[in-house]
Amino acid sequence: MFEKLALHITCWLEKYKVIKQDEIVVVKWGIKNILDTIFNVTTFLIIGILMGMITETVFFTIGYIPLRSYAGGYHAKTPFRCWIVSSLILFIAMNMICSLKNFSFAFVVLAVISVFILILLMPVSDIHKPLNENDKLNYKIKGIVILSIEILISIMFFIIGWVVLTYSFFSIWILLTIMLILGEIKNKINKNVQ
Repeated sequence: MFEKLALHITCWLEKYKVIKQDEIVVVKWGIKNILDTIFNVTTFLIIGILMGMITETVFFTIGYIPLRSYAGGYHAKTPFRCWIVSSLILFIAMNMICSLKNFSFAFVVLAVISVFILILLMPVSDIHKPLNENDKLNYKIKGIVILSIEILISIMFFIIGWVVLTYSFFSIWILLTIMLILGEIKNKINKNVQ
């Protein structure tokens, strides 16, 4: 989303000899990713503040990003669409926590089913992130390790009475399962079109 701004900053850095000509591509890529990250984190914090759920937002984000990195699933075609989808996922997650905490048993059942589906499906590759068989095995192992750590943390939160943070992890697993299923559907559609 910040391609032009990153280019302007990089050109300015090169003009004033902060970087060399042959470093432009790498520096531009880094600046663009930094700006994207700052924008996304700021958006997430604003959503968390507006919903009065800053702690849940932080824990959701900390848990979602590493698991999503290795689980894969649906990916948007453009950075702007990715931002929209990510913001929508966070908004849905916070609403799930508010709504489903009154239905704890159903929330637990959905979370457990989601964990099993995640283990079965991950990783789901995408056109934008294709994976060979070796990558798939690596990603699956890392994804299962991250998921296992999250399960342990959520159990610990439950034991010490931080149930709402346990629900943050439940919402991660449920929404990520949906993203994996959508990714599988998208892959099948793309395969049938080709």
